[in-house]
Amino acid sequence: MGIKRKPKRQKVTDGNMGWIKKRARAIERLFEHDNAKMPAHVRGDLERELAAHKQRIAEDRQRKHRSKMIGKYHMVRFFERKKATRRAKQIKKQLAETTDPEEKARLESDLHIAEVDIDYAIYYPFLERYISLYAAPGKEEKGEGKEQKSPIDDLHTPRPPIWSVIEKAREEGKAALEKVQNRQSEADEEVKKGKKGSIEKQKRLPSGKKTSGGGDDEEDEIKNEDFFEE
Repeated sequence: MGIKRKPKRQKVTDGNMGWIKKRARAIERLFEHDNAKMPAHVRGDLERELAAHKQRIAEDRQRKHRSKMIGKYHMVRFFERKKATRRAKQIKKQLAETTDPEEKARLESDLHIAEVDIDYAIYYPFLERYISLYAAPGKEEKGEGKEQKSPIDDLHTPRPPIWSVIEKAREEGKAALEKVQNRQSEADEEVKKGKKGSIEKQKRLPSGKKTSGGGDDEEDEIKNEDFFEE
């Protein structure tokens, strides 16, 4: 048997995410230790640099979360889109065959619901937990002697609130649907709000105050870069 090799760790080099996180932590520690004696122009430069690094870190975290959520709900979204598409085709076929005005009006209403269901499965916000439209039948519905529901019956069950948002967006066009699809989740918005003012908080810390944990090497690394030169 061959010797198993450990996976190579990503080197912390200038510009990659590891370097950006390390640099951001180092700047934060510098504010905590030397804020009082730091020249104003240097502090301003570091604040702007720190804000840029935090933005990059947040974007990277969001990208990974988005990818995870897309993968998590990919199959259920796919099957529900296929199911809604089949039902829309069935209704269109019935519409072509009917001549009764009342039946036609009912089928047109059902077709609208099925078409919104298709867009629901496609444009449901990526960053939010997907709420299924078509619940799997329970045990009591599978038992013998129970009346089986028609596939069309699912079109008349209550819809989640986001369904109406997508219904309205599809009237405005694809751009509006994509805006819904890519909207931020409430959890992500709260995280962003919580991060606002973090730099101001660090500026108010008394000089010489240390936080728990290491990081002295990173502080020395910054101090040695002649930040205080005019």
